[in-house]
Amino acid sequence: MSSSNRETRWSLVTRAQGDTPDARLALSELCEIYYAPVLSYIRASSGPDEAADLTHAFFERILSGDSLKGASRERGRFRSYLLGAAKHFLCETRSKEQRQKRGRHFPHLDFQDETSGDDSTPPPDAEFDRAWACTLIDHALHRLGDEMERSGKAVLFQTLLPWLTGAATHGDQAATAATLGLSETAVRVQVHRMRKRFRELIEAEVAQTLEADADPVAELRHLLSAC
Repeated sequence: MSSSNRETRWSLVTRAQGDTPDARLALSELCEIYYAPVLSYIRASSGPDEAADLTHAFFERILSGDSLKGASRERGRFRSYLLGAAKHFLCETRSKEQRQKRGRHFPHLDFQDETSGDDSTPPPDAEFDRAWACTLIDHALHRLGDEMERSGKAVLFQTLLPWLTGAATHGDQAATAATLGLSETAVRVQVHRMRKRFRELIEAEVAQTLEADADPVAELRHLLSAC
């Protein structure tokens, strides 16, 4: 894994810290990449009804200000920074809502969360990590597809994709080999190579969100445990 790959995501964060057209473009790209994890966290914290509006407001705040000025690779993983920012935003939002209710002389009603006693419901932090992992894996999968397309192997990628996503079933290998005009042994070799490269790209995506000396394998293990 090259050092340039490891710095890509943090370079985007650094570029986003400013008031230039390039900074605005980088910031917009970051918001698009990490929208799903923030939405998952806010939905788990506040319920589905207001999650989309709150997530939109969160990223609107980031896009309109300097919310990323405290983010740096030296201070730790970007996942933790963005999750902390989302938590702070929700806390501020709820405090503001409570002040407005008190100002209108609304009685204080303590509603019990209907899902709070459901042990099967993942906590908001776990939902954030799950969506974060899915986002990184999706980016890695697209990168693999782009690589194979540039190498003239787009058909091979699409045909063997079920072996990467877990959708392949027993008996598919012979039919796939016939479709590709390869032996079953050759198909197994290609699947092995694709899986190996896929994992390398996932680790590269993970490393881009970490401090320079962090272990991407340990971070990946943590993220996969949330899936």
